Amino acid sequence: MPAKQGQILQQTQRQLQKLSPQQYLVAKLVELPLTDLEQRVKDEVFENIALEEGHDSADEFDTNDNAENQDDFDASREESDDEFDPSTDNEDADIEYSEAPSDYGNDELTNYSQKASTREEGSEIPIGDTRSFIEDLQAQISEYEVTDKQRELIEYLIGSLDERGFVDRSLVQISDDLLFDHNVQASVSELEDALAILQQFEPCGIGARNLRECLLLQIDRQLQSDDLADEASLSAQQKATRNLLLLERRIIADHFDLFERNDPERLAQRLDISPERLRLAIAAISKLNPHPGRSLHEAADDQAQTIIPDFIVETDHESSISFMLNMGKIPALRVSSEYAQQLDAYQKMSEKLSRSQRDAFIYTRQKVESARMFIAAIKQRQNTLISTMKAIIAFQRDFMLTQDDDLLHPLRLQDVAERTDLDISTISRVVNSKYVRLDGTLYPLKYFFLRSKTNAEGDLIMRTKVFPLIRDIIDEEDKLNPLSDERIAELLQQKGQKISRRTVAKYRDEMDIPPAKFRKRI
Repeated sequence: MPAKQGQILQQTQRQLQKLSPQQYLVAKLVELPLTDLEQRVKDEVFENIALEEGHDSADEFDTNDNAENQDDFDASREESDDEFDPSTDNEDADIEYSEAPSDYGNDELTNYSQKASTREEGSEIPIGDTRSFIEDLQAQISEYEVTDKQRELIEYLIGSLDERGFVDRSLVQISDDLLFDHNVQASVSELEDALAILQQFEPCGIGARNLRECLLLQIDRQLQSDDLADEASLSAQQKATRNLLLLERRIIADHFDLFERNDPERLAQRLDISPERLRLAIAAISKLNPHPGRSLHEAADDQAQTIIPDFIVETDHESSISFMLNMGKIPALRVSSEYAQQLDAYQKMSEKLSRSQRDAFIYTRQKVESARMFIAAIKQRQNTLISTMKAIIAFQRDFMLTQDDDLLHPLRLQDVAERTDLDISTISRVVNSKYVRLDGTLYPLKYFFLRSKTNAEGDLIMRTKVFPLIRDIIDEEDKLNPLSDERIAELLQQKGQKISRRTVAKYRDEMDIPPAKFRKRI
């Protein structure tokens, strides 16, 4: 007999923790750097008709206020040879807080050198190009004859590029996203045609789906160049160049696995060529750009960029520290008095409202509440950043006064979270993408969070000291016979840094240095 089927009603109890809209908004604002926050405020004022710029409202947020309700507090301590104790409150020093003037803008802040960069201290950082990575690619579409739909697909593909300049999702997934998210029907073949056009853009290799395709695009571009296209009229030198490019293409197209594993012996056997010939081809391939998207970003060391500090810290190099929270060009905000009065009027006659008036009442209430919530979130962001910076200064006071890296104390996000009574995720959002101008030198906020560990003997290992040692050892190694992680650990022990092979491997990965087999030169 078939089993009986039926429905059973069950009741279960679960405890869920969700962020309120206010908490979610604060979390989003806290993680924004100053320039992004300025734009976010502009967008909010534009979108919410109940939010205005101005000073004459009780709901206002005034960036020119000197924050008189913020208590100045002391963080100095007497000179001592004792171990730094992060639990010490440091109540004997002067850490004075004030706000930067609202017009403290880009012009005054673009010419400061960044710590740990390769530039000489005090060298100028020029203002970066105003056209972004996306805009540069979009501008190239006009150079090709494309239909309106192809233009739309190319623009979507450009927006789908990762930081390397690759399309890292399948065209099937992109087709589905276009249909479900944007109601645009595009077949895989149409996306392939659009991608083929995008892959003709500069820099060469943009729009590739993986490293192999990226390299092939660059090799093919060279083979199709005018001086190598006509094979019959090539000179002897041009023929040699073309033959070398064809060999590079064979390596990438047919033997990419051996190339990726850096196995020159088997690669030479497969291709049936001499090691010298293979060495020439590998050297030429190594000059190709594996990440074409990065060349258009302003993050490169030698490319111009503008960094606006979120905090300005000044010291007397002896005992006094003062800091300001840079509010940039963020205006004073208030709830529109017109909409606030309109809301009060609706509330007084709530029982007599018609249907249209009730809809207007709901709309007005939503806009006014949204404006008040945004103003409160901006205030809470300010207080959170101030509390976090005060805690960091208290922990790293010795470094702040001297800018001596040896005086940086081990500091974790958890330490600051405990001192400020904030959640560690909030501290992480504050630290991310924020900068401090300390006595004229620009530091990322992450710089003050010095990570450390202890070895088997309990000795403290500072990463800022070990990293340069590892890099120096690798720079000086024999590239024909690179050092293993175990050998690097032995050399570090000779320099007084007792760390294990696994720790060397971990630190090497963090510095983006490949393993020994990938550092080997043919």
